[in-house]
Amino acid sequence: MAQPDVRRSGTLEQHPADPGVLLGSVATLDTLPIEVDAVVSLRRVGAQQVPARVESIQVWLVDQPDRNANLDFTLAEAADMIAALRAEDKTVFVHCAEARSRTSAVAALYSARNLGVALDEAWAGIRNTLPDYDPKRFLRDAVARIVSGE
Repeated sequence: MAQPDVRRSGTLEQHPADPGVLLGSVATLDTLPIEVDAVVSLRRVGAQQVPARVESIQVWLVDQPDRNANLDFTLAEAADMIAALRAEDKTVFVHCAEARSRTSAVAALYSARNLGVALDEAWAGIRNTLPDYDPKRFLRDAVARIVSGE
């Protein structure tokens, strides 16, 4: 289940460039909208937190610098997984603990990498969408590297 230090109120917002992608926090799993077909978890979740009717993809993205074995690959795979699920016409909920850092980074990368949105515009869209937007610098740097092809 959610860690005790994680806020209990859920965040649920529509992705600014794709209405079929919902962004939020782990607490939203408790009240997941019925239209959600798939959940992309960017953090650990309990075995029963994602409803059985929903496809569950877990991307263990650590929200600390130098703690991910292959950060750029992990971020790119998460964004591409969202795109693959959307290609199957699934409504996707993407979340981390509080929809601050990891969700912001993956959502911006999805916009830029998979929807053709300019990176500055992608970040601005996510910043204007998520109330607790605060992507960590190491994630912002990784997203920029991926988009630029470095």
